[in-house]
Amino acid sequence: MIDMELVTVNDVSKIFFKGIIKRSVGIKALDGVSLSIKKGEILGIIGESGSGKTTLARLILGLLTPTSGTIAFDAGDDGKRPVVQVIFQDPYDSLSHNMSVREIVAEPYAIRHNGRQDRGKIVGALASVGLTPADEYLNKYPHELSGGQRQRVAIARAIITEPDLIIADEPISMLDASIGVDILNLILDLNERLGIAFLFITHDIAAASYVSHNIAVMKDGKVVEYGPRKKILADCEHPYTRTLLAAASGEAMAISK
Repeated sequence: MIDMELVTVNDVSKIFFKGIIKRSVGIKALDGVSLSIKKGEILGIIGESGSGKTTLARLILGLLTPTSGTIAFDAGDDGKRPVVQVIFQDPYDSLSHNMSVREIVAEPYAIRHNGRQDRGKIVGALASVGLTPADEYLNKYPHELSGGQRQRVAIARAIITEPDLIIADEPISMLDASIGVDILNLILDLNERLGIAFLFITHDIAAASYVSHNIAVMKDGKVVEYGPRKKILADCEHPYTRTLLAAASGEAMAISK
């Protein structure tokens, strides 16, 4: 892992206001969040529903604007902003039912290259996620694939643009346990082989511990614990983190150590 920050989140808060006129009434989804994602790092974000983890992801993606604070992207040696892609929770709803695998994977590459498609890139992306031989998948549609295969197509779509960072928002929560482990291993492989950084969002501390270099624990819009995976597992300080660890089964946590 290279000690270079791709994204720096500095004291970011996000308030969702109710109504149009009474803008003083709002819900604080994020409250002073600070963290960073380094080049080649897998940062796990753990929290229950409503903790603010998906709001944080949307802010990093630029789909939302912070109410206060800043999100900075390192320009790198070429002066270009890091390429960020996303993998969604549901591998069925996140793929167009009317597009073939070839079209789904090709689309982001075509957008970035003035409509040009590259069959070699498509085949390479499918091979990188374990969908081989690619010719058997190119003309299939999402309904013809299993849940795990659909999620691999979604990952192939994300990596075809050679991203610096992929935001994986609960990528295994809709999959069977064994298939979920396969996807976790794929994330580790892509991180190690291609150097892609991941923001891995989950409610499952065992899953986050399995893949993450560092972990941030979120509760009520705040980061309540943040540090290296081994420290979080062995010597956590916040009561909420201890609750999450206690709730995870011994068998599940065993794979993370």
